[in-house]
Amino acid sequence: MAATCCDLRHRKIPNTLVMAGAAAGLLLQGTLAGSGGVLAATYGFLVGMAVLMPGYLLGFTGAGDAKLMAAVGTFLGPLGAFQAALASILAGSIIAIGYIMFAVLFCQTASPMARYELMAKTLVTTGRPIYIAPEKGEVMGRKFPFAVAIALGTTGWMIWQWPLA
Repeated sequence: MAATCCDLRHRKIPNTLVMAGAAAGLLLQGTLAGSGGVLAATYGFLVGMAVLMPGYLLGFTGAGDAKLMAAVGTFLGPLGAFQAALASILAGSIIAIGYIMFAVLFCQTASPMARYELMAKTLVTTGRPIYIAPEKGEVMGRKFPFAVAIALGTTGWMIWQWPLA
């Protein structure tokens, strides 16, 4: 929740917060399950980082988002980290689509459709993809606080995994 608040307020997730979360996950796993728990936490860290790293490398997410998912992975283990990361990506996609539709329908921004149409036409006619950057003020050029999606996706995964649900 602290990472979500920081991301909403500053569009940045502090490294100290992420490191504290990862350390807490490692300590908790080590205390509850011994060396096997530390190994599961380490694998969860790596899986959480690996799932969101392509998004960071392609510019879809920030480095803090990948590090936050890695820290969450220390609590969930490798399979849980993978499933929660996929749930987070799904939650982020739904939020982003809603965000775009709201902005375009209420005329708060220019529609990105003309830009996408030009990129698609160029690909079809020349066979080469091009990228046209969003115009100033266009909704696709705005930063998205992905920590919200990580919080929703992880919480949803935890509820889904809860045996009494």
